[in-house]
Amino acid sequence: MTDAGRLVGRWRYRAASADGAAVRGEIDAASERDAIDTLRRRSLWVVELQAVGDTRAASVIATPSQATTATSSTWSRWWGSSDTDLAVVMRALATLLGAGVPLYRALAYAAQEAASAQHRTAFAAVRSAVERGESLSVAMAGQPIFPTMFAPVIAAGESSGTVDTSLARLADHLEQRDALRSRLRSALVYPTLLGVTSVIGVTVILMVVVPRFADLISDSGGKLPLSTRLLIGASAALGRGWWIALMLAAITALALQRWLKDPGVRRRWDESRLRWPLIGRMERVQAAAGYTSLLAIGLRSGVSLLGSMALARGVVRNRHLASSLAEAERRVHGGASLSQSLAGLLPPLTERLLDAGETGGDLPGMAARAAEASEGEVQRAVGHAVALIEPVMIIGFGGIVGFVALALLQAIYGLNAGVL
Repeated sequence: MTDAGRLVGRWRYRAASADGAAVRGEIDAASERDAIDTLRRRSLWVVELQAVGDTRAASVIATPSQATTATSSTWSRWWGSSDTDLAVVMRALATLLGAGVPLYRALAYAAQEAASAQHRTAFAAVRSAVERGESLSVAMAGQPIFPTMFAPVIAAGESSGTVDTSLARLADHLEQRDALRSRLRSALVYPTLLGVTSVIGVTVILMVVVPRFADLISDSGGKLPLSTRLLIGASAALGRGWWIALMLAAITALALQRWLKDPGVRRRWDESRLRWPLIGRMERVQAAAGYTSLLAIGLRSGVSLLGSMALARGVVRNRHLASSLAEAERRVHGGASLSQSLAGLLPPLTERLLDAGETGGDLPGMAARAAEASEGEVQRAVGHAVALIEPVMIIGFGGIVGFVALALLQAIYGLNAGVL
């Protein structure tokens, strides 16, 4: 079949949408380049492209270590180092491009100077793809180590000629996200250490101290107080059945993980969690911080409102809330305002700031202010939670130690009284 004198073929593709969802399908195009351009106009970033009937693997932008890179990236982000390292490289790229350095040279710098081996490998693959004629956004979409928000934002910068500005905004976002994560980790260090030491202390008392004391008084005869019998019974149960407790805990964790894999169950679980006191409010505010931050970046980079909303929704982990935000996008597509569509989904302050941005014609700026306000609210919520948890843990551990001391002293006094 021909189209304007050119042979048109059919291509099978795997692509990423603006919100990071995987999309598969087939498309008619005269060449691989035409197929990629057509999908780009649909806001799809190609990861794999293959001619129908061709049995060869056809990854548009692939590296031999993609799976390893994705795993390492997840591990790095868990510990918080990936965002900081990547932000440094992205800001360097923005500076080099702003100074007029060619893109392939800037990418060569990133491939050489990135802090982690995974980032160096990914940037080297991006540079190779760019040298083959791919755009920067398509090249980055093919590397799983990069967040899904990169491709749409960079694509918007490519269309407006402001790639360096888009890269700088992405670097700002990564730095802000890592700073918030670091502050939250710092706030949780003390209660975590307190909890760990409390568990270790109670375990040592029950499995080492109490059994030795029980051996000392076993030959003395007489009836032990109820508190002492309870303490010795708990120690014996822990000493003999600790492996059963661990097995039950592992089985429960695996069953819960399997249960939550069901999309319907996971959505109901996420929905119920939003109604929990303190935790629900914290989760909603944290989602609002990420959502409005990416919404501001998308709008400032030239992404459409609907595209920015889909991009921002990709960082919301609560599935019920993400589904509700998808419904809000459909309402906006139908002609409703952003603030009306988001009513009841985000914290009141966030909704009012977005409404003010729509009314005043500065939605990107007010979305950024809403993100800052939400991040501050997250820190305050964590501070309040820590302020409640710490005394509860201290009182709980002190109560256990007090009960152990009382049980031992009652036994000693009872034995002495029997001797006398």
